[in-house]
Amino acid sequence: MKNTDLQSQNQVGWLLNLVGKFSTKDLQSQNLKEIGEEYMKKIQLNAQLLSGFIFSYDIYKQEFQEKLFHIYPNILICQSDKIYTHLILSNCTIKKELIQYKEAKTYGFIISNNFGNTYLFFSQFIQYRNWYKLMKQYCKLNDFFGKYKLTERMLPGVYQCYKKTNNVQFTAQIYKMEDFDLCPEIEEIVHNEIQMLRSVKHQNLLQLRRVYEDDSYLFILYEHFKGESLYNLILKNQLHEVQIASMIYQILQTLKFLDKHQFYHGNLNPLNIIINSNNQLLQIILINLSFKQYKINDKLDWILNRQVEGFIAPEFYLGFPPNITSDLYSLGVLLYFMAFPKQLPNEQHFEKFDIDMNKIKKLHEIKTQQQSIDQLSCLDQLIEKNISLSELDLLVKLLEQNPSKRIQISDCMMHHWFVNIKCKIKQLNVVKKKKVILPSLKTIIELRSQSELEIKIQSQLSNNNRRQSRLTMNQGEDFDLVPDEGHPLQQIAELDFCQLLRNSNQSRKI
Repeated sequence: MKNTDLQSQNQVGWLLNLVGKFSTKDLQSQNLKEIGEEYMKKIQLNAQLLSGFIFSYDIYKQEFQEKLFHIYPNILICQSDKIYTHLILSNCTIKKELIQYKEAKTYGFIISNNFGNTYLFFSQFIQYRNWYKLMKQYCKLNDFFGKYKLTERMLPGVYQCYKKTNNVQFTAQIYKMEDFDLCPEIEEIVHNEIQMLRSVKHQNLLQLRRVYEDDSYLFILYEHFKGESLYNLILKNQLHEVQIASMIYQILQTLKFLDKHQFYHGNLNPLNIIINSNNQLLQIILINLSFKQYKINDKLDWILNRQVEGFIAPEFYLGFPPNITSDLYSLGVLLYFMAFPKQLPNEQHFEKFDIDMNKIKKLHEIKTQQQSIDQLSCLDQLIEKNISLSELDLLVKLLEQNPSKRIQISDCMMHHWFVNIKCKIKQLNVVKKKKVILPSLKTIIELRSQSELEIKIQSQLSNNNRRQSRLTMNQGEDFDLVPDEGHPLQQIAELDFCQLLRNSNQSRKI
């Protein structure tokens, strides 16, 4: 090590221990918690983002000393011999600090939560800058309104905004802190959603950029997206079977991705699905994930009170906790309203509706036996003629009351409805004698050993009305299946993040 580096480090240690900037009480209230060696080995299988020696307060020696720190996605690790302590960063706020005495100074920051503080100070400014740049991706920041300007309201609590320094657009979701005080369950749900989006990355989930907090609000900043809810889309437009298949398949992809990482959505309904108008393809985005970890005998009252009643899986009322299987039932209800849009209630009465299982079974029977569709009501004949038998088959299997008999995700994604849709499009393309040849469309069965297939419908955009053009495109065009399953952020796929959250004693004051 160079003499200049040693002098710099000695100066930092001397300066921090000389200047009484922090109270003894604050220094003693440390928030790093010990983590088991076995679980630390699992963390070490994933990509380490940054590592180095940093000055931090030692409560036993009661002075600032150099310690070895590592950053993994959303996790700060302090290593001392074979003892590891950790901190879940998204639980914490970060505050920059400058310690100065005459000509000497050092830069650092404080990472705080309800349990206490962790102080990190650096001997080199470039080291401080690199660590802060990485840490602020995970910790909560302050002064949102000093950095961003809100513009239009897109959804309840969701606004478009731009950064004042460079006019880059983002989308912000805003929560009132007083709502968290009134309903701690909402705070836990929001906290868990932040944890999830910090840990995994998928094209049909919101891309979280930053989290800000002040005394009154919590701000979650996302990559810019724009669109409307699937609920509004169903009300305004008659969806074709190809469009329905595209959206259902994208949701299935996302649910399978969440299940792989031991998560679930927990509140799947058309108000929590956004059609992204920034994308030229018919892309959906799932919002308001309500993942919560359950223990035996935990009450489910908060779910029954918060979710849209008709989308709640029947096993909830028997005390079963939510999971991907219950998400699939909610997906079945969603498919029902997409297939039978006239059954969708007005938003003011959205809580009160029933699924007409007799209609589904009758239509399934008619199509199975190839009977005349005229046996059904004249009002719905046109819609119901366009519902295929394979679509009805998937619908019935998703709405199975017994969760142990309900269709599983893997079987859903191999369902012959999706295969039939591609065959129909292939035939239409032959009839239309298109000059541009589409890529070869293999069957889902042929691709089962590869990555999951994503159904995409390419829009026929016009300069006047992008959204309407995309929704009224020709039925058989541009139904393309692309192998793309999403990927975990920084190779976090094999890390049991749920277990880490369970083992963590961090508070959930967001």
